[in-house]
Amino acid sequence: MLSPTGIREARMVVPSQMSTRQFPPSFRLRLRMAHAAAWESLIATHTAQAMQFIHEFAPRLPVLGALDLYFRVVAVPGPMEEAVRSRALSGIELAWLPPRIGGPATGPRPWSRLDLLLKHVRSRHRFQAETLELARLVGARAADEVLDTHVTNVLNLAQLLSGHLSLERTVAHYTREFDVSEPVAAWVKQRAQAELASEHLAERANNPNAPPTQIAGLVVGYPAPDGG
Repeated sequence: MLSPTGIREARMVVPSQMSTRQFPPSFRLRLRMAHAAAWESLIATHTAQAMQFIHEFAPRLPVLGALDLYFRVVAVPGPMEEAVRSRALSGIELAWLPPRIGGPATGPRPWSRLDLLLKHVRSRHRFQAETLELARLVGARAADEVLDTHVTNVLNLAQLLSGHLSLERTVAHYTREFDVSEPVAAWVKQRAQAELASEHLAERANNPNAPPTQIAGLVVGYPAPDGG
């Protein structure tokens, strides 16, 4: 299922349930730590984006309404949702939020004319539609930040797993354990390859005698020389 931002609704498991069985026992603790760090970085990104969302929609929506709308337009994995909600609410400074200024009146009023009532209903529907459209645009921006976090997480994991897995298999491991959809996984892999290519080309320029097979293995996904 896709969210309005085009990202699949996740069925992610928590880090303690992510697979490490294919790795040597002596290596599993570090991998667990990497999974936990990636998990926390995604929560931090979602929290920051949710707080910004609340601030930007404060003129239109109350805090809780804005936070609910964030979860509607941004695919926050279910196991992360409560942490993001709690951290966003505990981090918001109410005194710094812009005042509510938008939208038609919501309280009960003695409508004496049907045409005024219909005008009010149409105005509310228009305001709600505009709010949702704006939320989807802002949600797309938040989704970009989440994608950048995925890339950073993959690069960190690739560094840890460089002696065990190629970049391609590292991306596959990460996107499987964090339940990233195929289109997003392809984008993350491309970005990670580009980042590593730039890094290793610069390293190559500074160290012309560096073994090219190691660079190729990391960038294009061939196994590393030691069988990773």
